[in-house]
Amino acid sequence: MSNILTIAGSDTLGGGGLQADLKTFEAFGHFGVSAVTCLATVMPDQTFQIQNIETETVLAQIEAILHYVPLTTIKIGLINDATTLEKIGHLLQKQPHLQIITDPVLAFKETTDKLQQHYLDSLKDVLLPQSLVVTPNLVEAQLLSGLPQIQTRAELEQAATIIQSLGPQHVVIKGGQRFPGDDAIDLLHSGTTNHYLSAPRLTSATRNGAGCTLSAAITAEIASGHAVYPAVKAAKQFVYHGIQNGIQLRHGFGNVRQGGSYEF
Repeated sequence: MSNILTIAGSDTLGGGGLQADLKTFEAFGHFGVSAVTCLATVMPDQTFQIQNIETETVLAQIEAILHYVPLTTIKIGLINDATTLEKIGHLLQKQPHLQIITDPVLAFKETTDKLQQHYLDSLKDVLLPQSLVVTPNLVEAQLLSGLPQIQTRAELEQAATIIQSLGPQHVVIKGGQRFPGDDAIDLLHSGTTNHYLSAPRLTSATRNGAGCTLSAAITAEIASGHAVYPAVKAAKQFVYHGIQNGIQLRHGFGNVRQGGSYEF
């Protein structure tokens, strides 16, 4: 068993965010700790609200965890504030032994173009160069790579190559439901090697938290000592099972289920 830190937002519905991370870590046999960066809430009118935690409070959480908890692996999810992101990155630069898996969750619904660009620039300049693996979805990959669209395998590979040039050792682009075709396709780009992972597309509504869970499962497998490709492969199987056996909520919402009867 290893200890894993997630630095992420809180998902009120419990399917994604730090809740998904902690449940996933435990499902893989690890002990998870968390530093909360923001509170994300889907309101009754289905609008999405995010309340950021003050930067100094976020840093205090991380510093306390680093003081008390021996760590080898960290997952970073939604931070949602460029200044906080930069200070987290600078703090982690003092911990070069840590393996960092970054899920570049970009929640720009309520922000200006200027703030969006500041956050993207901070992500590119500070966090991605420290990351062992980065796991954008199609929208995030498009923003990070600057490509106008990602609808073909050639465009997936081009985006992954551009993102890897920003510093991470491995890039996993989560095609998910947005990528055209009958299968849900993800791409792992490592150096000059591309690995495609596919599974039949699921129509279930229980997909909230799928991206967070995939990144958390990759983190857990790497913490277990596995190489990146088998870690990504196991993570995709874990998420697929979690969607198939998901938690149905009201009003058309549903969560991925992390763990349960899954057998490794």
